[in-house]
Amino acid sequence: MSESTFDREFYVYDANHRFAAMYPLLARQIVEDLGVSEGVCLDVGTGSAAVIIELAKITPLSMIGLDAKPEVLDLARENVALHGLPGDRFRFLEADVTAIPLETASVDLLISRGSVPFWDDHVVAFAELYRVLAPGGAGMVGCGFSRYQPIEEVRAMRPKWTGDGAKDARNDWKAEGYLPRVLAEAGIGEAAVTKDAYGVWVTMRKA
Repeated sequence: MSESTFDREFYVYDANHRFAAMYPLLARQIVEDLGVSEGVCLDVGTGSAAVIIELAKITPLSMIGLDAKPEVLDLARENVALHGLPGDRFRFLEADVTAIPLETASVDLLISRGSVPFWDDHVVAFAELYRVLAPGGAGMVGCGFSRYQPIEEVRAMRPKWTGDGAKDARNDWKAEGYLPRVLAEAGIGEAAVTKDAYGVWVTMRKA
């Protein structure tokens, strides 16, 4: 990734981050909705690691952050230290979502917020996510904000391209019927798709 295309500021997770008000609320929502607060958490497309940083503040989960960009992972590690969290609770992996370097059924909580629009093969990606999810585990994958936020705040935070519909290819995964088809082809039976003013999310579980 060249310096011209790398928005370094976006990956520095401090009080000035444009989504700073959202991440703690989303972490709380994830724990309350999915009911998983112990074991191993995998955050795919971890970016700044903001989601797992906030989850680490409210749970004893062991965190794994996966991202394909090494320069992003360097900043993620710095963010962990910035928030005063012990580095040994976090492990960072440079990899693509279509080839997750983890054992089958090794993850109790699966999170991905904001990376889905950039995946090249959604069927393979979701199949990989389901593969690493442990029995009794749960996942929340999608793009959006916490419902604990005021909707006016959400509208102000939302990137412009998310409202451009079919004009922007990054929105293709939100097309009607697309996610149910992808989930079926990926072999995921127990999953639900939620679309509302806060975003689009897939919630999955493994019996």
